[in-house]
Amino acid sequence: MADTKSKSAKKLPLPDPKIETGPYRPFTNDPGWSEAWWWLGIPALAAVFLVGSYQLVPDWYMRHVIPEGYGVLEVSHFVLPMFGLLIAVGLLFLPFVRARPFTWTVTLLAALACVYIAGEEMSWGQHFFHWNTSDYWATVNRQAETNLHNTYDVFEKTPRSLLEIGIVIGGLLIPIAALFFPQVRTNRLSLFLPAAALIPTALGVVIFKILDRLQQGDIVPILLQRPSETIEFYLYFFIFAYLLIYARRIKELEVAEGVIP
Repeated sequence: MADTKSKSAKKLPLPDPKIETGPYRPFTNDPGWSEAWWWLGIPALAAVFLVGSYQLVPDWYMRHVIPEGYGVLEVSHFVLPMFGLLIAVGLLFLPFVRARPFTWTVTLLAALACVYIAGEEMSWGQHFFHWNTSDYWATVNRQAETNLHNTYDVFEKTPRSLLEIGIVIGGLLIPIAALFFPQVRTNRLSLFLPAAALIPTALGVVIFKILDRLQQGDIVPILLQRPSETIEFYLYFFIFAYLLIYARRIKELEVAEGVIP
């Protein structure tokens, strides 16, 4: 009886936005415990490294981790969305993705978000090539850089807040809901829902966000200088990991449909 049910489940289609009616079966290649070295290890090690380095060698932390443009965190803020961009752009040219307008649109928006983040983090090349900011823009930009996020809240705080809310919902609440309601992973839009493996990264966003607020309110001692930079690391790692898993799911769909033998 169990074998019959298993074979029956395998005959069900994967969640594909192009297939209007279910039922569907869940994706099988989402990261599991065998891959915990990256989806759990990287967020955990990042927290230990950042807090530990500031507590043990604060001068080294201030010189090498958070300096604008070349610090470890600042470089990661550029590299992670660039890796995400490479994944998204590659997906845009897949016939499988192009045949699904909604999937293609979601992928395009992800690519544009990565371009914006990477460009803004390096001031569209100013941190690499060190050009001078024009007099007019220097009066508009609070750090005298050629970027938008240091001008008006709509270019920084608004999109960042939306991203943080999205990560809390998609990275924490949806995976928790899926534990009690498995159908969350077997609906037509399940392709776009974050995998359970992104919970540690989402927790990183929440934990360091709380720490930032507590430190600003002098409620706790300074455990980490400028935790907002650490929050950004987790935000951008979430985007990269999301796109990596998203690409794996698309490949699984292609295999199931015979696009990839």
